[in-house]
Amino acid sequence: MEEASSSGSRLSSCLITLAFLQLPIHVSGESGQFHLAPLGGTARLLCPLSLWSVPTLTEVRWLRSLPRRRSQVVHVFREDKVREEDVVPEFKGRTTLERDALEGNVTLEIRHVRLEDRGPYRCQVRIANLSREGTVVLQVAVLGSDPYIHVKGYDAGWIQLVCRSAGWFPRPWAEWRDPHGRVLPSEPQALSLDDAGLFETAVSSKVRDSTVGSVSCTIRNDALGQEKTTAMVIAAPSPGRISPLAVALAVVLAVLGLLLMAGICVIWKQRQSKEKLLYEQVVEVETLLEDHAKEKGRLHKALKKLRSELKLKRAAANSGWRRARLHFVAVTLDPDTAHPKLILSEDRRSVKLGDRRQPVPDTPQRFDFVVSVLGAEAFEAGCHYWEVLVADKTKWILGVCREAVSRKGKVTASPANGHWLVRQSRGAQLEALTSPQTPLRLREPPRCVGVFLDYDAGVISFYDASDRSHIFTFTHDAFSGPLRPFFEPCLHDGGKNTAPLVICSEPHTPEEPVAPKPEGKGHANGDVALKVDPSLRPWSPDLGPALQGLKVPSF
Repeated sequence: MEEASSSGSRLSSCLITLAFLQLPIHVSGESGQFHLAPLGGTARLLCPLSLWSVPTLTEVRWLRSLPRRRSQVVHVFREDKVREEDVVPEFKGRTTLERDALEGNVTLEIRHVRLEDRGPYRCQVRIANLSREGTVVLQVAVLGSDPYIHVKGYDAGWIQLVCRSAGWFPRPWAEWRDPHGRVLPSEPQALSLDDAGLFETAVSSKVRDSTVGSVSCTIRNDALGQEKTTAMVIAAPSPGRISPLAVALAVVLAVLGLLLMAGICVIWKQRQSKEKLLYEQVVEVETLLEDHAKEKGRLHKALKKLRSELKLKRAAANSGWRRARLHFVAVTLDPDTAHPKLILSEDRRSVKLGDRRQPVPDTPQRFDFVVSVLGAEAFEAGCHYWEVLVADKTKWILGVCREAVSRKGKVTASPANGHWLVRQSRGAQLEALTSPQTPLRLREPPRCVGVFLDYDAGVISFYDASDRSHIFTFTHDAFSGPLRPFFEPCLHDGGKNTAPLVICSEPHTPEEPVAPKPEGKGHANGDVALKVDPSLRPWSPDLGPALQGLKVPSF
């Protein structure tokens, strides 16, 4: 009986092994195994191996393939149990393995999908001593930034509008609509990929200058079923308003008429002897006016270009801040590195300067001169973002430093010494601690500072989280070794700087930006005063005073 049972067991094992050898193997690049999941949602990755004929599995292992790096272990199921000892920290507690015996497949479920979860995943199935694997690709669907519209140009009664947005995946779809909701014809949509692999889109359309009402631009993510819309209002011209071009032409004609009348008078008085001199004077005045008009046109174009560039930079800074918030981490303080005079809160999210030194051991990790403390987290890859409340502080220093920086004695903070810091000193003056220091000009001191570290890109950026504005960015060729957050509440500043630095446990809610007031012009009517150098006047003394202080209209 025992021999028969043993023979039956061996036969069953052989049959299972033979069935496993016949399993079809699917590769994502060939069979199109591709899964799209929303950012923050749940992804279900189906293993492309058919297991309908396999009653029991020895081991199922899911790996994430990384370029030029070792694969990360995402989920391990072995001996009817989930094994988390080899799973990387980024996926612990976020994955579940499901098996459908009727369909003959296994599915990996990933919860709270992040942007960095994108990429290929390998499913390895082992039965006895034999194993097979297949690959599936995960892509994350992202809703991009709010679109913004700007006027690109004006040509023969047509206004050319451009709608731009960034940070979309997969490829977005865009359209224009007129004030009546009808679809406007538009140029082909221009798409490009940023460094994070997200789509940036720009679509142009033309409307008549007689169009009155709200012209809208809509950008849609079909995978998420969501869209974003923005509009621009085209106002009707004021009744009876005179065109600036007509006013300018009238003024120029009037000036030319006066010059011609003066020339006639001079010719009549001076007779034929001064005819040539008067002609040269008129020609020189006309040339001066033409040169001034050309220069005014060039200045106008340059100003328009600078304004467009400023809008693009503001939009890029806002997009960068939004991207940084996607990588928010809850940073805490490391008490073993704190200066003896620093007092840390129980939750290690607040630090302030005390009045006396505390009885703590003097270890090599502790600062003994500068009143600083490091974050408990050390970063060696990826993107990380944290925020610190500084509203009640008059002096502070924040940023990132290498873990191996000197902590004894006086330290000169600079990128060459492993410090990437921003400091606020007395008088609300901000400066980046480069070598030499770089002064920063802000409208008002920040109330909440956001620090963004992109280790792989070599970028450390600072943002004012209250109004979403960009403060400063350090760039580095390539970071090496662990980097840690840096905090220094600074001295009391005569009792004005006793408040603590507080690390936010969640992203700060930004305030609504306030529209800046328009700057006043030098002249109420927009004219420019033209002053003539007396040494350059070859005309007669009677004509010079008439041209001195001549008003040239602005176009």
